[in-house]
Amino acid sequence: MPQISIIVTAYNIEEYIAESLSSIAGQTLRNIEIIVVDDGSTDTTPQIIRNFAARDPRIKPILFSQNTIGGVASAANAGIDAASGDFIGFADGDDRYAPEMFEKLWRAAIETDSELAMCRYTLLDEADGTVVEPAEANRWRSYPQQVALDLDRKLRKDILHFISVPWRKLYRRDLVERAGLRFPVGDFFFEDNPFHWMSIIEANRIVLVPERLCQHRVARAGQTMATVDERLLRIFQHHDIIRDWLVQRNYLSDYHIDLLHWISSQLSWVSLRAEGDIRRRLFDILVPLIAQYASEDIRNYGRINGRGRTVQMLEALKAADYNRFRQAAGWTSGLSIRGRAPVGASLWRRGLHHLKHTGVRQTASMTMTYMTDRFGLRRLGTSKTVHDKLSNQDLMMALIVLQRDIRSLRQEIKALSRTNDSKGT
Repeated sequence: MPQISIIVTAYNIEEYIAESLSSIAGQTLRNIEIIVVDDGSTDTTPQIIRNFAARDPRIKPILFSQNTIGGVASAANAGIDAASGDFIGFADGDDRYAPEMFEKLWRAAIETDSELAMCRYTLLDEADGTVVEPAEANRWRSYPQQVALDLDRKLRKDILHFISVPWRKLYRRDLVERAGLRFPVGDFFFEDNPFHWMSIIEANRIVLVPERLCQHRVARAGQTMATVDERLLRIFQHHDIIRDWLVQRNYLSDYHIDLLHWISSQLSWVSLRAEGDIRRRLFDILVPLIAQYASEDIRNYGRINGRGRTVQMLEALKAADYNRFRQAAGWTSGLSIRGRAPVGASLWRRGLHHLKHTGVRQTASMTMTYMTDRFGLRRLGTSKTVHDKLSNQDLMMALIVLQRDIRSLRQEIKALSRTNDSKGT
């Protein structure tokens, strides 16, 4: 029996899957099985997986014939069902893993008799190559050394505040089976949130390994998190999934306020990125969810976290007042809350990257949007209309704005226009 089953999920990542599988196959812990689940890729990802499996008998491919509605959740669940190891780990097929990662997590869990082991990670910005810490970095200051924690209610609440990602954790198989841990399947993303809640609440002991042992890619072309659109709002579907599970297990009274903290954290993050029609949709989705909480719950949240924009948004949602919500979110000030990449080299670097990795359909879609914005055209009536107004420079600019939201695009066009005007071009 393998010591660990590592479940690798993949979908259209032909540029990265070989590097990721090499880092997993090269782990210092050798007695592992590597279950690679492809969710119906349309590129060469399945063939790359087959090639690796032909060379390494520890690699077991599960290749879906078509993309599933559950996406990563369906793939990960299929891997869990097929796993035979004493422990179960997860890996994104486009991430990087230190060669000693799984051995360190496994040894920490074995030596401390823990049901769950968790390490630190870093974020690799695929667009410009920078490596940064995730938002949870400050939480690790309380755990500077490896430590095993017997989870009481207070400690569980603390661990719940860590980012939910499963690919830097190792789960004892007994925990997975006892708690019936599976990822929720549906037409949504961020399915690791309910899995995180269920595993932390059901685990009795966790060991924290404060070493950065994996590197997660962000801003990759085609990645869920690389695009700011209505898909972001689907994270809020997990509120009721988590709540229903807490009700079924008679845990709701213990974690009711923690769930409010969770939805508040997601609200703060998503509201900084929401633009256009998404803002009203965000409000409409959240009103019935926040209605489940008493006004006193929100006041208590404010006492703990201060009266910042998040608690003011919660109060507006409780009152079902959209204008008040807009003001609390800062959407009426004209101030861009979200940080923007500087114009110039960063724009061109990102553009070249996405030209390499993004297909013709996305290029065409963004080009149409760009031309509409650039020329104020309601419709692109004829090819002659476009030909008469469109220069080679315009076409190049249209191509290099792939994966950039429209608001950022407009700001950058204006900045570039001012630069050209100052040069007399």
